[in-house]
Amino acid sequence: MTERLFLYSVSILLAGGAACYLLGRGSRRLAGPVAAVCSFAAFAMGSAMLLGDDLSLRLAPVWLTDSLNVNLAFRSTALISAVNMLALSFGFCIVLYSISYFAKRPGTGRFYAFALWAVAGASVALLTADLLVFIFAWELVTVMLYLMVGLGGPGARRGAAKTFAILGFSDAAIILGIACLIARFGLAALSMEYLEGDGHILVSSWADIGIYLLFLTGALAKAGAFPLHTWIPAAAEDAPVPAMALLPASLDKLLGIVLLARISLSFFTLSMGLRLLLMSIGAITIIGAVMMAMVQHELKKLLSFHAVSQVGYMVLGVGTGVPIGVIGGLFHMVNNAVYKSLLFLSAGAVETRTGHLELDRLGGLSKAMPVTFLSFLVGSLAISGVPPLNGFVSKWLIYQGIIEGGGSLMPLLLAAAVLGSALTLASFIKAIHSIFLGTKPESLAGEDVREAPGLMLVPMGVLSLLCVVLGLGAGLVMGGFLAPGVEAMGMPEAWALEGTVGLSFVTGLWGPLSAVVLIAVGLVLGLVFYLAGKAMKVRRARSFICGEVKTPASTHLSGTGFYETVRNLPMLHNIYGDAEAEVFDPYRLVGQYGQKLIDWLSSLHTGILETYATWIIAGTAAAVAAMLLMR
Repeated sequence: MTERLFLYSVSILLAGGAACYLLGRGSRRLAGPVAAVCSFAAFAMGSAMLLGDDLSLRLAPVWLTDSLNVNLAFRSTALISAVNMLALSFGFCIVLYSISYFAKRPGTGRFYAFALWAVAGASVALLTADLLVFIFAWELVTVMLYLMVGLGGPGARRGAAKTFAILGFSDAAIILGIACLIARFGLAALSMEYLEGDGHILVSSWADIGIYLLFLTGALAKAGAFPLHTWIPAAAEDAPVPAMALLPASLDKLLGIVLLARISLSFFTLSMGLRLLLMSIGAITIIGAVMMAMVQHELKKLLSFHAVSQVGYMVLGVGTGVPIGVIGGLFHMVNNAVYKSLLFLSAGAVETRTGHLELDRLGGLSKAMPVTFLSFLVGSLAISGVPPLNGFVSKWLIYQGIIEGGGSLMPLLLAAAVLGSALTLASFIKAIHSIFLGTKPESLAGEDVREAPGLMLVPMGVLSLLCVVLGLGAGLVMGGFLAPGVEAMGMPEAWALEGTVGLSFVTGLWGPLSAVVLIAVGLVLGLVFYLAGKAMKVRRARSFICGEVKTPASTHLSGTGFYETVRNLPMLHNIYGDAEAEVFDPYRLVGQYGQKLIDWLSSLHTGILETYATWIIAGTAAAVAAMLLMR
């Protein structure tokens, strides 16, 4: 039964995407409902798969050559089935949201087609047991991301090209890693089951390190970690908000971190040096990205840098190599996909009603858009790690994982993780104030800003509720899916929960009930003091201000100036300038120095026969010498 559900769900998504693409050319209004029905059907089947037995499916292989075939084998564990269901649920939520978002925007049918195909590719990539099928599905998601970013108009072309270049490079790295595995183990290495068993690599040589780093490049680029993260802010500049909510915020994070966990736990056994490398990348990603987010004046770019920063926590958790840290990293992957999609969807609601997301031109929208404000507030608190929401629980586990597995760098790594949460909260205080609090700016003073349409509010409400449910029910999620999933990846000693739900510095679990009670008491006391203050009789009179006339412009205080002093600090000022000039961007550096290499190679083509003959003889001699050394 599980096998049929998987095949039906993927087939429905692929066929629904084709139908939406065709409908987009004529009947645009039908594309949205068709996509919603198809995505909901796939989500329902994914939920049924989660409740049923683990997937174990083998179809007839597809022969590419006499000796090479594509094994259409698929399997799942409780964790992978849960992640697959989550990916399908995001697809349905984004499609439902997009019906209102794209009501008056071009590219409707194409967006739904690309979205359904991307979700289908993610589902296949998660559940396949063959590396060739995995790379085909992985690349399908990359292509759909490129096409969806391009729907943002002429201004989005640069971001789309950068996205495809960086992710294409990472895909090439994975393909090269697969080729290296085949060279070492033969065609058996294409089976993930073989790599988790007889082909498991204990990293002990430079060749092993090289293969692992190739796979690591693909995982980090897909998830958006340093230094291959720069495609996310570039894509966010002009890409449609639903595209950012579906792929960089959710699907790409799920795929990248699941691959990172597989290669770090199932395919390879890492040395302490590689673990420290992973954790260092995570810490740098956290601090570097959140510092960039603090000074952004455009909401989509601010959210995109936070999407990068949160990946650092996941890499940190997996890099610890201890059960509690790995479970925390995977749980944060799930949590981040929920609240980051919620934040992007809330931003899209604001953009729909105001026409832009420039923080300097927003303000005072809380009364006009109360549901959007509440949704954005919940997402902001969750991403900042405020209890009892889901982000707190996963960060708490990661902190304890760092303490157990951080080695000599433990104090620095822990400080970076905790500081990252504090700076995240500070950044979202700025965003909340700029968008929803204070007074309306002149540009919105005469506008009739209303709440977003109902079809946009429903997904936002569902995701907001998930932030609460995953926080309060964290023990059930970890005990039912995450801990067994980590054990299945090669950590059999990984932490038996045994129903424990109390706060413990040993297991990392905490009792949400006591925290909720204390928070509720604090809120009630605060409300009592507020009402008591309102009840007091106070004489109100206008202040004499020397004849000055109050205007919206003079009273509007944007939150974008909150942290300008940080940007202007002596050391940070130059770093911010270099970062905004893309001095640290591998994409720009490769383009700059790659062009110089091309120019130098072009200069060697002189057209003189003797020169070409000299190069041929020298190259042949070098090749012969290399082969003799390898014997």
